[in-house]
Amino acid sequence: MEHAVDTVPEDVAPKLENKFSSVLKPSANTVVKCLKCDKVYIFPADKDDCLAHLYLEHRLVIADVEDIALLEDYLQYWQKEFHSHEFEQYCTTMFLDQLPDGTYARNEKYYLLCDILPQDYELRQRLREERLKTALERHHFELTDRNFSKECLFCRTVIKGLRADYLDHLFDKHFLLVGKPEKLVYVDELLDQLEANLNQLICLYCEKVFKDRTTLKEHMRKKGHKRINPNRREYDKYFLINYNRAPAPAPRKQLHQKRRQPSGSVSADVENMDFDKHFARPDSEGEHDSDWSDWAGDGEPHSLKCLYCPHFGDHFAGLKQHMIDAHSLDFDVATSALNFYQRVKVVNYIRRQLCMRRCVSCDIQYDDLDLLTEHMAQESHCGIGERSSWDKPEFFFPYMENDGLLCVLDDSTGDEPDTDVVRIISEDSLAQVNKDAESLSLENFKI
Repeated sequence: MEHAVDTVPEDVAPKLENKFSSVLKPSANTVVKCLKCDKVYIFPADKDDCLAHLYLEHRLVIADVEDIALLEDYLQYWQKEFHSHEFEQYCTTMFLDQLPDGTYARNEKYYLLCDILPQDYELRQRLREERLKTALERHHFELTDRNFSKECLFCRTVIKGLRADYLDHLFDKHFLLVGKPEKLVYVDELLDQLEANLNQLICLYCEKVFKDRTTLKEHMRKKGHKRINPNRREYDKYFLINYNRAPAPAPRKQLHQKRRQPSGSVSADVENMDFDKHFARPDSEGEHDSDWSDWAGDGEPHSLKCLYCPHFGDHFAGLKQHMIDAHSLDFDVATSALNFYQRVKVVNYIRRQLCMRRCVSCDIQYDDLDLLTEHMAQESHCGIGERSSWDKPEFFFPYMENDGLLCVLDDSTGDEPDTDVVRIISEDSLAQVNKDAESLSLENFKI
């Protein structure tokens, strides 16, 4: 396999290598201070502890935290903001009927930091662009650097020159498929991780541990496990496509269109964005005559969108029958043990998964929606997912604009308030949060 490369002078290459090794590698051992107190965490090792501390001690939840690029920079930015401001000035305030440990208590105040806030949205976009730029620079360096040298993972051959030559050797001589050079980034770290797994006698694909290297090699050969598992999120950072994949769009149509534009134009669009006009209903501008034609005679919205496909139904009963016939899901049976608030979270979770092209049940991500639909149909994965996936405060927020399905989720179980019931009330904050935040109010949920 031939690879087009740019020639780098020998006296310049070592300088470039030193530059990129110190600047462009994924950040490690970054000190992050708590957003509200003096507690300090070392990222990435203490990431989960930091997020747990924010929730348990300060009642703060960060929405879609796994999709935030350069989380350390994100937290450091907000730490400076919250040093002189209260959470209420930037966060959506909620009242839940439980303590952070799950114990029942009435009217406990919590805060949700999410990209409904324009300042947060711009920050997430900027960090994503910075991460993409860094990855592209590293990618170019790895494709052109000829000073690479490493011993093969399986034999004693030392491959010198391009990293692409090393990857070709792994595939041509040992049938180990890591990925195409033009699609990989941070290749050195990836190879070090694979080497560490092999030294610990761990299969690269299924991650089972074996008693000796011979047994491991035979297992990988017979099972076709001479490749990395694409479903392991730990490998996402080594594939360049993941750096240009936008996170799930917010529940508003025009913003969805903005996020689909090339990354280079996002910042300018966001900076010039009039958010009050941006989030206004397009059919409300310039209209002064009363128009009641969008009201349904029987009290239900005109159309209810299916959870798994583009089908629209006029009535909830008809939509549930469609989901039984087309997707083998009895919505009433699947949610029979859930109260109204839990059903709201289930609907918003499924909406988000489908928008991100992720399977509701196994969380596998696809680049094409048709492939995802085919996978969910073949694997019978048109369900509601695990409770640990959807039972989160962030899914109280409607994910689809004017989602009529949320208006017909009647609380027929008649549950009394207990430890499983969570009540949420939207509260005006000092920040100019847009109208989407008001969708959490009791009136909009039609409780």
